[in-house]
Amino acid sequence: MEYFFSPKSVAVIGASPNRAKGGNSILRNLITTFKGNIYPVNPKYDIMEGLPCYPSVKKIPGDVDTAIIFVPAREVPQAVSDCADKNIPGVIIESAGFSEIGEEGNELQMQLLKIRRETGIRLWGPNCMGLVDGVKGHVFSFMVPEAIKDGFIPGHLSLIVQSGMLSGGFLMDIVSNRITGINKVCSVGNKIDIEECDLLEYFQSDEQTKVIGLYLESIVNGRRFIELCSKSDKPIVVLKGGKSASGAEAAISHTASLAGNHKIIEGALSQAGVIEARDFKQMVDICRCLSVHPRRPAGLGRVAILTASGGAGIVATDFIEQYKLSLADFNAATKKSLEKLFPDWMPVNNPVDIWPAIEASMGKGLDVYQKSLDSLLADTGVDAILLCGFAGNSKIMLNMAEISDKSRKSGKPIFIWLFGLRDSSFEAQKQAQKNDVLIFQELERAVECLAAVMHQKDKGEVTPMIQKTPSRHVLSADLLAAIDTAHGPLDEHISKKILRAYGIPVVEEEKAKTIEECVQAAGKIGFPLVMKGIFPCAAHKTEMGLVRLNITDEAGAENSFTALMSSMNQKGYVLLQQQIEGKAEIILGMLKDRHFGPAVMMGIGGIMAEIFEQSVFAVAPLSKNDALGLIDRFPAKKILEGFRGGPAIDKNKFAEFLVALGEIGLLHPRIKEIDINPLIVSSAGIVAVDASIILE
Repeated sequence: MEYFFSPKSVAVIGASPNRAKGGNSILRNLITTFKGNIYPVNPKYDIMEGLPCYPSVKKIPGDVDTAIIFVPAREVPQAVSDCADKNIPGVIIESAGFSEIGEEGNELQMQLLKIRRETGIRLWGPNCMGLVDGVKGHVFSFMVPEAIKDGFIPGHLSLIVQSGMLSGGFLMDIVSNRITGINKVCSVGNKIDIEECDLLEYFQSDEQTKVIGLYLESIVNGRRFIELCSKSDKPIVVLKGGKSASGAEAAISHTASLAGNHKIIEGALSQAGVIEARDFKQMVDICRCLSVHPRRPAGLGRVAILTASGGAGIVATDFIEQYKLSLADFNAATKKSLEKLFPDWMPVNNPVDIWPAIEASMGKGLDVYQKSLDSLLADTGVDAILLCGFAGNSKIMLNMAEISDKSRKSGKPIFIWLFGLRDSSFEAQKQAQKNDVLIFQELERAVECLAAVMHQKDKGEVTPMIQKTPSRHVLSADLLAAIDTAHGPLDEHISKKILRAYGIPVVEEEKAKTIEECVQAAGKIGFPLVMKGIFPCAAHKTEMGLVRLNITDEAGAENSFTALMSSMNQKGYVLLQQQIEGKAEIILGMLKDRHFGPAVMMGIGGIMAEIFEQSVFAVAPLSKNDALGLIDRFPAKKILEGFRGGPAIDKNKFAEFLVALGEIGLLHPRIKEIDINPLIVSSAGIVAVDASIILE
């Protein structure tokens, strides 16, 4: 990747003398920011912007490390072929008109892939805005030179952005507002070759990068991406576009229908310790906070609010609870110290409203803000400070250098929400940026970003994806034959035999094809019974009227058997099961995702599964920690913890079942879905009473 990020020479194919054209912007940006050799390429000109211009890249004397192509799409394959002949190792294709426009553009993209395979040349783009290096100052992009005339603030944030214009918008917003320093911004476009995994791997070894942010509309290699994220010792923030389920196809299993377009990605990111953003500026804000605090600070997320506004303190308290932080309880020494600043009538509470203390200190030369801040930082029960201030009030002067120093020495984050006069606010923001102080214009965003810092996972809490290992479970020959030769849904009885072989508890049951077998099975299992009609392609038996409950005697069993066989035209068989009573129903499943491979799911079970859609996913193979993390992310986890007198599950044992589901998916490639619905939580434990395994 170094020939993209540290080239000694760059050719611009499609350079133009017309300052309204993108080819000219690329050339001028290079002339302004790049110290190496620059070679304009355009057969119509001999000189361009004071540089010799060449008719073809092949005519350039000497070696070229990188070429930037900005010509009409139909001319790009030949330009790339010329670069390969010139032995140029890397090409950035900023031209549009490829797969994003349909069949004609896709054909051109296929031509580029063919050249890539045959020559080994690396291709970045097409349909992208290239890259910008905020530390070296390089601008390998057609963004308008005037937009970045103020230059960059060098920093430690590197961005990977799939949208071309959005990457330029990100950059111009950051540059013009002087919000944060940047290291590199990479626009990857259609990702014909260079994609997010290549750049993620590069940034993980880049000493200048401390935090990585990504806006992605697709993830090319999901399993590699998650593996890189789980191994990363740098914080990673992802904004994923295209989360809605509007494009999801109908599926015959709940597992697939509950996945939607985003549930698996959401689960995979959480499993790998990635922070997921939901908006563009929010992503940048979280990234800039993590560049200052790339490791989770010590403590439990106990926050002291220091404010000159009682109302601000109240609203901040609401946000603290919303983002799962807590208000710190002050120790006796802190209270005593603050009491010395406060008027006698003012009790010491959290939030610490210091405006009365400021009024009382007039003429005494006291800096109430700083003394209060010192007291709070000295309290061992305080893990972080949220400071609410007003810009432009001479009674509240914030020294950003001092705040930064105190935060660093105490190891406690100090986040500032500042409102007030526009010019004073902007000046405070610039001073804060210079001193690595985190300042915000919205109170909720300040608390949200503080929570992101305090809740980030330590490296030891994330388990790198383990390799597939031989299973300790062995399937019988008949079950292996069923998996290898059948297609579509396996029937419920065979599905549960496979699950039982992997240690997942299933209900006691017997098959019956005759009335005599039915009576014998009922006597063996005991009453009450559930009876089900089983025949090929009956995926949703309840909707088809093939499930009978609360069968309490032999006569009821005989009548149910006769009715079920009649409904199936005597072509199937009847499954008799012990009726299990429980307080809660869960759905477990496994789904083969085309980007991430086998993914394990849990959610609300029974007939309510698709109504509440309370499902969470994790990518297999699961470690025990992954499985416990999946349980913890389950929105309805209270029903597993003895809610309202119900039985509590053994989470460690339950985690083993989740691990086993992932193992089944990895070891048996023909299994594309598993649907266990419901898994009943009872006083005797948990048991699967219905299940379906679906084959490719």
